[in-house]
This record gives sequence, structure tokens and C-alpha cells, in this order.
Amino acid sequence: MERAAPAPMRSPTAPRRLVVRRMAGLLGLGNAALWLSACGFKLRGAASLSFSRLQLVGAPAATPLGRELRQQLGSRVQLLEPPAPVQVVLRLESAQREKIVTGLTTAGLVRELVLRLRLRFSLSTAQGRVLIEPTDLVLQRDLSTNESAALAKAREEEEIFRVLERDMVLQIVRRLESVVLPPASGTSIPKPAGAP
Repeated sequence: MERAAPAPMRSPTAPRRLVVRRMAGLLGLGNAALWLSACGFKLRGAASLSFSRLQLVGAPAATPLGRELRQQLGSRVQLLEPPAPVQVVLRLESAQREKIVTGLTTAGLVRELVLRLRLRFSLSTAQGRVLIEPTDLVLQRDLSTNESAALAKAREEEEIFRVLERDMVLQIVRRLESVVLPPASGTSIPKPAGAP
């Protein structure tokens, strides 16, 4: 008859070692945070914009893109409509959603799509001086489809477009953060085309 090997005895100091290791790890993290703050490091927050009054053209508030732009910019600048004095005018010249079929099943049904969002925008002073030339932004995501879950895929498609619009707005905001407003652009109102 074989004897079972006795269970290994745990050292009474094993739990203490575990506690000491955890404390050393926390102390190391605290030490690293102290060093980073001492050298002037801080997490990057939202950069300030060089203007405070903006007119948004071509992005109706009823559209998802218009709502997202107003949400991101509204807390950082005053969004004004004519005839209020503005410093800059942000124009969304075009925004379009595209669905491109990239794969079919053997039965000819759609299997894969590319969802693409195209946007063209520009920024100018109220006097018409161009600060950001007309710029095209394109974002896309792949989507696999399944005919048995068509309703779920339609929801997923709409959610992907919302994420693309959020990403697009963040890209626009980052570009706006890099703009340096010329000193001569005060608060005059842009004149309509053909006005004297």
C-alpha cells in the first residue's frame, strides 16, 4: 500500500511576504508619480482655442454631425449666428455617408461592407481670411453582414456611423486647436456675397 505524500507545509511568513510585495509595488507606483510630477509632467487636457466666438455653417443642429460638433465646441467657444459678431467661421462644405460592398456570398448576398464617412470643411476669419484651407477627411470601418440578423446589423451600422462622426469631430477640433488667430481679426461681421 502506497502512502500519500504529505501536503507541503506553508510557511507562516508566506502571507506576510505577499503583503510586503504588494506594498512595495504600491510604493513604486507612488514614487513614479512623484517623479513625474516633479519634472513638470501632467496629462494633456483640452488645448485652448485662439478664438472665443465661432459661427458654424453647413451643420444643421438636427443632424447627428451637427449635434456632435455643437456638443464638442459649445463648451469651449460661443456658437453664434449672424448678425452676432464672430471671430471665425467654420464651414462644413459636405458630409456624406457611403456604404461600399466588398464581399458577396456564393448566393450573391452582401457579406462585407465598408462604411465610409467623408467630410470637407474649412475655417476662415469673419473678414474672409482663410485659416484652414478646404480639407477633406475620410474615415472608414469594415462591417460583416448576416442576412439572418439584418435588424441587428442595421443598428450596428448606425452605431458605427455615429462613432465615425465622433472621431471626425475630434479631428476637426484638434485642427482648430492648432489655429493661431491673426491679431487683426476682430469682431466684424462677414458680408454676404455681392454686398458693397
